[in-house]
Amino acid sequence: MEATDYQYSPIETDQLRDWIAKWIGADWVWHAKFLSGTETSATQARRSGPCVPRDLLKPAFPSLAKDVGPTSVEFDIEIESHGVREHRVRGVPHIGRGLFGRSSTEIRFTNLGTSSPLLDPENTGALAIFVFRPAPGTDSPECRIWICRNLAETDVAGDLIGPVEPGRPVPWTPDRPCRKPS
Repeated sequence: MEATDYQYSPIETDQLRDWIAKWIGADWVWHAKFLSGTETSATQARRSGPCVPRDLLKPAFPSLAKDVGPTSVEFDIEIESHGVREHRVRGVPHIGRGLFGRSSTEIRFTNLGTSSPLLDPENTGALAIFVFRPAPGTDSPECRIWICRNLAETDVAGDLIGPVEPGRPVPWTPDRPCRKPS
């Protein structure tokens, strides 16, 4: 039996294409990753919530650029794929495990609502796109998120922002495009 390529209808993917077109710009910092079970609470971890590399967030949150102690930040997020707004989300320092067991400094999103799509175990393995707007001199309150709701959206996102591999988050800005697979 031969595999055939499924052609998604534009209706299935138009919202995501429009969202990417709306937020793409030189002053926004993008981060794409597949949500893990620990992040979505599928494993019932003690501290669930997605993690984003601290270095990536420094342009959006200048207070993180100062390497003094465990700085946390507060901001509002909009999970536009699900029509959810979360107020006063905290970004707290977290030491994660990077490739080959090396530690990496990340910021974990906490103080999310119990019904947050970011904590929904059904979204384990879903591609999530985080968009942060840097603000000169002050921490940015703007964070937009799209959690791909199906394979069609994941494929469209991959076509538009480049490849994302599980366990390897992808930072992206227009002046620093996604890495291409070797």
